Amino acid sequence: MASEQVDLKLVLATDVSGSINNDELWLERQGIAAAFLYPDVIRAIENGALGRIAVAMLDFSSPGFGKTVIDWRIIHDRQSAADFARAILALRRTPGNRTSISNALELGAQMIAASEKDIVATRNVIDIAGDGPNNDGKSIPQIHARVMAQGIVVNGLPIMDENANGYFLNLDKYYQACVAGGRGAFIIAVRSYRDFGSAMRRKLILEISQDETTIKLAGEEPGPLLRNIAAQDTPAQSPALLRPARNEFSNTCTVPDPPTGSGKR
Repeated sequence: MASEQVDLKLVLATDVSGSINNDELWLERQGIAAAFLYPDVIRAIENGALGRIAVAMLDFSSPGFGKTVIDWRIIHDRQSAADFARAILALRRTPGNRTSISNALELGAQMIAASEKDIVATRNVIDIAGDGPNNDGKSIPQIHARVMAQGIVVNGLPIMDENANGYFLNLDKYYQACVAGGRGAFIIAVRSYRDFGSAMRRKLILEISQDETTIKLAGEEPGPLLRNIAAQDTPAQSPALLRPARNEFSNTCTVPDPPTGSGKR
């Protein structure tokens, strides 16, 4: 059987550690589902050289808890995107404990490598969405170097909601120094869980098209399917897009103890 050729192979890795409650996780699930239904995202997929991408999802927390929740799906049009969105909304929560971004990177890279015989991509990307730094498992620099050596790009959506139990100050800087990497890598800080969908939409369009000028935060709605959740994620302004950079976290990518007053696990 011939392998499937795609423009992009994307692993969406979602933090399900103890600091993220069920309501917050549901807003993330809704946001991802709504993003894949958005016309500009579907258009970016269809306008690719091959007109198709492969996407899989995993939940991560401590090592041993990481789990593939949706295996590889080929998305090439509105219907396949809608099917993927329905699968996301049907997911149950994976049990979790602490936060091992290194384990998410390791699992994501394994998923990409294991699928090479069946799915061949022009670009391979792991997207990390979470509310805190690596505080469990292997050293991030060790795993990060291996992932970079495989030619995989790592992008990030650090969630920095000051009203949430897991709020971690300067998490965007942490993701810049320790998480994002590879050619064209970027992060988009999410300042509220309710803005997660718009940030995901922007991230997907940029990852798929590699052209930020095509991004629109508002526009036509995605039709009757999930219209209600798609309508919830239009922030007042576009969140900043940040590139990888060295900073105060560069030499301390593992943070074993949460800051005083933080609920982060």
